[in-house]
Amino acid sequence: MRLLPILPALFFCSRLGAQSPQAVTPASVLARTANSTAVVLSGAGSGRLTGLSTAVVVRPDGVLLTVYHPLKNAREVQVRLKNGETFDRVVLLGVDTRRNIAAIKIPAAKLPALAPATASDPKPGEAAFTVSNANGTTWTATQGIFSATRMADEIQGIGQGYKVLQFTAPGASGPIGGPLVDAQGGLVGIILGGNSGGAALAVPVDSVIGLVDGGLNTPFGEGTALQFPSNQPAPASRAVANADPKQLLRDAKTALIYSRTNFFTPDALAREWIKDSGFQSLGLALVKDERLADLEIKIDRPLFTYTFTYSITDKRTSRLLDSGKVTAIDGNAAAGKLAKAILKRLQDARAEPSKKP
Repeated sequence: MRLLPILPALFFCSRLGAQSPQAVTPASVLARTANSTAVVLSGAGSGRLTGLSTAVVVRPDGVLLTVYHPLKNAREVQVRLKNGETFDRVVLLGVDTRRNIAAIKIPAAKLPALAPATASDPKPGEAAFTVSNANGTTWTATQGIFSATRMADEIQGIGQGYKVLQFTAPGASGPIGGPLVDAQGGLVGIILGGNSGGAALAVPVDSVIGLVDGGLNTPFGEGTALQFPSNQPAPASRAVANADPKQLLRDAKTALIYSRTNFFTPDALAREWIKDSGFQSLGLALVKDERLADLEIKIDRPLFTYTFTYSITDKRTSRLLDSGKVTAIDGNAAAGKLAKAILKRLQDARAEPSKKP
């Protein structure tokens, strides 16, 4: 009879041993998140890459959430998983244009999906983790903190009528579409992007998870020909070092306009140039196939600002030739200012005597 009081204690100890979970560490959270993160390449047709974003697997049968604007006008889409598998057939399941989030599906099964977090509103100061493809550097892991939960109405340029999560993390300006997870590895949000200071925004996943049952079932064109920009052979370091930026600007015959923000379209800048006689005198042809471009003119607009930036890169050497910025209230106003600023830079380079022997 004396043994009876000891039995509950033995039972209790056995329960503890059976249920003891593995320790959750930042490294384990990021490893699980990386395996559920994918790269999305979107193009305008014939292998012309127009967008590079991130997506997160939310259902094992090949359903992912990502940002919508790179897919909006895409004619071909490709999805690449962390394990190296590539899928060229992608279907659009649902879209929330207000929140700029889309659900897509690839023909896969038994994928490692991230489950939504148990707490949808993390507290300021709690740990935040991301895995992204910022600036073409794939599956980059970062750690930061949650800053606040607020309405989009409070933030210039992202719309109205929905909630956003604000957080900080190194490289937060680049990982659009990537997963934002908490310290337990639960999916909290889909990243919209951020600014160069490290602050970023994400849409809470519980407000867009219903897109996986959107029912659009609209297929994109096959993305077989899409490739990472880094897959192009890099020029010799000596060629880059010896290249004269002004000479490269003078020699250019074709240019591609590329926008990294949904607040500005390449066509807006092209229209301003086409009606400008100064641009016509340059003899510079605008192309939409990056393989035909001598120059790439990239437009961006950091969140929370009225600043539109531009950079001019020589596609043959990857040399940055010029950069600048203008201030405008919207994309239409920015188009005229950007057109004048970039045109003046091109005209100044053409006006100087060539250094060719």
